[in-house]
Amino acid sequence: MMRLAWLLVLVFATIGCGNDGPVRGDDFGNILNSPEGLVLVVEEHPTGWRRPDCFSCHPARNMHTINRTGLKDLDLAEIRVIVRNQGEASCAQCHGDNGVGE
Repeated sequence: MMRLAWLLVLVFATIGCGNDGPVRGDDFGNILNSPEGLVLVVEEHPTGWRRPDCFSCHPARNMHTINRTGLKDLDLAEIRVIVRNQGEASCAQCHGDNGVGE
């Protein structure tokens, strides 16, 4: 009976993992209008501050899909290649260390 209970917990815990739905693009508005521009600050990122696991809240497949900055020369395809190749290590290049280095 205990094994069944643990199996059910495992099944339900993994049901929410991943996302096969359509790419929707996260919408945080124009983050260039934030206090530090692209760099994250605790005031605008309180729940995720000091967390190094960016992709647990921000799935890579939904990031950098829509240019909401107004910058005409922003190469989203190239940014997605960098994220795909470097993973979460690429985030700090543009968004700072999210308080992880403190």
